Amino acid sequence: MSNRVKRFGLILFYVIAIFFAGCFPEPGNSLNWSDDGSIGLLSVEGALYLVNGQTDELTEIEKENVQAWPGISRDGSLVVYSQVVECNDLSEGLKMLPAGQVKMIQFYAKKMNDEILKAGGLSEGKFPMSEGYLKNWAVRYMCENADEQLLKVVKKEEIQKGMELEISLYQIVVVPVKKLEDKKVIAASALKIIATQLSPDCKLAAYLMAKDIEDVDEPMYSLYVVSLETDVKAMLIARLVAFSYDWRDDSRAIAYLKCEAETYDSGDEAIILGNLTETTIADANDVLMSKLSDIPQEGLIQTDSCTGKSESLAGGYFFPWMKVQYGTGGRIFFSSVNWTLPTSKMELSEGWSVFCYDSATGTVDDILPLNVQVDTMSSLYVMQFALSPDRKKVLLPILQYNFIIYELGKEHEKIIAKEQDDGGDDVPELFPAWKGNGQISCIAFSDSGFVPEQAKEKFKRDEEIVILKANGEFDKILSENWPLEEMGKTEK
Repeated sequence: MSNRVKRFGLILFYVIAIFFAGCFPEPGNSLNWSDDGSIGLLSVEGALYLVNGQTDELTEIEKENVQAWPGISRDGSLVVYSQVVECNDLSEGLKMLPAGQVKMIQFYAKKMNDEILKAGGLSEGKFPMSEGYLKNWAVRYMCENADEQLLKVVKKEEIQKGMELEISLYQIVVVPVKKLEDKKVIAASALKIIATQLSPDCKLAAYLMAKDIEDVDEPMYSLYVVSLETDVKAMLIARLVAFSYDWRDDSRAIAYLKCEAETYDSGDEAIILGNLTETTIADANDVLMSKLSDIPQEGLIQTDSCTGKSESLAGGYFFPWMKVQYGTGGRIFFSSVNWTLPTSKMELSEGWSVFCYDSATGTVDDILPLNVQVDTMSSLYVMQFALSPDRKKVLLPILQYNFIIYELGKEHEKIIAKEQDDGGDDVPELFPAWKGNGQISCIAFSDSGFVPEQAKEKFKRDEEIVILKANGEFDKILSENWPLEEMGKTEK
């Protein structure tokens, strides 16, 4: 068997194993920058900080409970994030939730109430609802509104226990960078919210909300939009989408990868197909194309739904960690697996890569030349590619802490940090990111081959966040003067 075929077999086995195990976990840490690199947003261990792009100074925004993938506007003026907070008062919490979620809480409370009455009480003191985001809300609602019939079959101490269950809210918060005290909650949910992202015009924010009421472990979310200026707080764009999505430059459309299956199970042995999709969300006057959906059936939440056109642009294999990003001239870049099936042994095309959909021609092309694919095709992390703000270069993570900078359309490549330890199989604690068009922030080890010896002497930890120039040259240690506790690290 040829080496090419053997390599394809290994990649196929590795990819299928990832699909089966779903072992690409949700990240806890991130560092993103405004387009000009002047302001950074650092999320570490649930805390959130601004990073001054000139002085490297940290300014705390939140101490805890910030959810994965907060966002900073392209111009660096606004920050948006999701934060989970405990809700002590049920009635006050219900006022903050979307009307559709309140109806679902009431629906499940009534359903639970009827089941308890039919059974003549609780079984082993447990309320008959599977674990999920809405369980405590439904139990609290039922117990705090218990009627005489329920009180006849459920003991007072059991009712009291239900009334004491903790309930939490996921709040979407917007903060002006120049006035951090002016925090504004623009939406709330009893279901988990992650990956908040502001539109280019800063009038809208998109977010991912857990799609299921009961299954808290399924790695799938639905895509929503909230308006910062109107009363539209939960406009559904699509269900079962990948974690990454992107706003079109005019703020009137969003591109994302959508799962074609009705459900997604990371333990399923089937290879799932997906679609690169673009949905128009606002008309030429920037008015959201939204309407209130019908009263939901069991398991579905009533919400505003987007009435704009959704267009499937390209098909391929689906995995929740694939990424989408707009380029210039109607191009959309996305990561995927490069397979052609069926195929002969002589024509095998394999591995992870980055593709470009061209709206002018309707075609899809692999953008990476062969000399770049040699290093990227077997790396899952290339899924988290990043275009530079001017969309002329692409950052391609490989292994755990290594990456490539590739200038689009050129046969030239610059490989960075290949001397650095690959970190094993663990997911990187921080993916590299563009800081403007000319710099990159990334993690470097104290024995890294791309950090000069005089700079290594300044390392306070075994690993630091550093700044490199776009040509791969070392610039500085970004985290040099950051307190240890804010790095979530101990001193070396």
